[in-house]
Amino acid sequence: LELNKYGSHGTMLDVSEFDINQLIKMTCLTFEGTCKAKRISFHLILAGKTLYVKADMSKIQQVVYNLIDNAIKFSHHDSEITIETTKKSEKVFVSVKDTGIGIPKEAQDKVFKRFYRVPSGNVHNVKGFGLGLSYARSIVELHGGEIRLTSKKNKGTLVEIIFKMEE
Repeated sequence: LELNKYGSHGTMLDVSEFDINQLIKMTCLTFEGTCKAKRISFHLILAGKTLYVKADMSKIQQVVYNLIDNAIKFSHHDSEITIETTKKSEKVFVSVKDTGIGIPKEAQDKVFKRFYRVPSGNVHNVKGFGLGLSYARSIVELHGGEIRLTSKKNKGTLVEIIFKMEE
């Protein structure tokens, strides 16, 4: 239902300035129990002590949550997820990288479509409806940003969101 708001009609954004680094740290804490069970650790590489962006904080938090949740779901036990923020050329980059099962090349364009789930025989009991990346793309694009995905099967996935800095 939330995704339907972001179609041709658009939606209202509650834009404010916030520290994306702090948002990432707080979002990582919500996964503490899940990560402990799978023995997954986070490696945070954050640009400076603070990195401010102008965006709808609650919607961006949901995007970050979805990206981290996917990284955990498709990572192996005893692995690490790297989350990085950088600022280059008036843009802020946020990336989430895992060393999990990866996404086959033929499915990479499809993962941003609603309800699409990569067919996989080696992942059992992964919950979800195939909406997380579709939602993430809609929200990021609504903010005038872009989202990119690169992945290699059995090597892992990198998802990067890019925001333009506000004047």
